[in-house]
Amino acid sequence: MRNERGLAAVLALIAMMLLGIMGIGLMGLSKIDIEIAANHRDGVAAQYVAEGGIQWAIVQLKTDPDFVIETKTQKNVTTYVIDKNGSTFASCTVTTTLKSTTNDENLRVVTSIGSVNKAKRQISTQIRLPAGKENPLEVIWDD
Repeated sequence: MRNERGLAAVLALIAMMLLGIMGIGLMGLSKIDIEIAANHRDGVAAQYVAEGGIQWAIVQLKTDPDFVIETKTQKNVTTYVIDKNGSTFASCTVTTTLKSTTNDENLRVVTSIGSVNKAKRQISTQIRLPAGKENPLEVIWDD
């Protein structure tokens, strides 16, 4: 009988160790899940920041004649930063150039790179400026 009591105590200790190891493993898995969710969130936010950069360039091309003239002769690179509580939360770099592979002076290439933490997303598009006042600005999204 005495040997059986000792065996039960040893089995109980082994069971407790196995449960502890399983608990530590599950904590590690939950930490990984949190990191995956944060990376996804940052990727979506970076996509929105990049889309905002494209929209900024469209507004500049529609409303600022100096910007239109400048982008006809040289590359325009604009970077803006989004602050949150005094520190940089996100940034966006927008590059606007004349499309060099065509003779169309009204065709601009806009590339926007949005960054949030480690996530970066890039969007490129072509924008055709109106030839006259009656023609609207045309956006040609790259695939």
